[in-house]
Amino acid sequence: METSNRQNPNNKLALTVIEVAVFFLVAVAAVAILLNQNVKPTTIRTAKASSATTTHVALDIMPVKPGGPVEDWPAYLASTPLSVPANSIVTVTIRNFDLGDAALAANSPLAKVQGTVGNTASFNGKQYSSLDAAKVSHTFTIPQLGINVPIPGDAPNDASYLTVTFSIHTGKAGTYTFQCYAPCGTGTDGFGGPMNTMAYMKGTLTVQG
Repeated sequence: METSNRQNPNNKLALTVIEVAVFFLVAVAAVAILLNQNVKPTTIRTAKASSATTTHVALDIMPVKPGGPVEDWPAYLASTPLSVPANSIVTVTIRNFDLGDAALAANSPLAKVQGTVGNTASFNGKQYSSLDAAKVSHTFTIPQLGINVPIPGDAPNDASYLTVTFSIHTGKAGTYTFQCYAPCGTGTDGFGGPMNTMAYMKGTLTVQG
């Protein structure tokens, strides 16, 4: 009896089905491994944009803002970032080039240094806690933080500017408006124009947490 090498078609079909099933399972497993290893969901962290902070703020009060559209408006000009860290001691240096007296009302609370460390400031190295209301040139005032520093207008020895320094303790993060409250602006009362215009005698201090 001759042994036939021909396979039963039914057996061949069954084998083919098994091979396809095995191949499919292997392929699925391989894809799953690849997905698990290489295509994991990636959390993209976008860095929050933030400006550099400083613990020493420097400002100049200029009688005319360089490049400004109004020639006779004074302005605060910053030479450092106006961003400071929260809950920190920050030193502020103000050079006043816009000399002369704007004069506050008699007994005005704005003639007193308030809200700084020790409630004092330093004028050309000499500490003071208040000024004669008639001898105030400008103020650096942040109502939201209870800070007020009167800036004198008479420089000693005919100097072209005077320097005031003080320290403040920053609190929580936020954006705070600083402004001059001495009548150095326009209008009959001196409270218009640059006193109410951002980037002149008004600006913002950012406290970053």
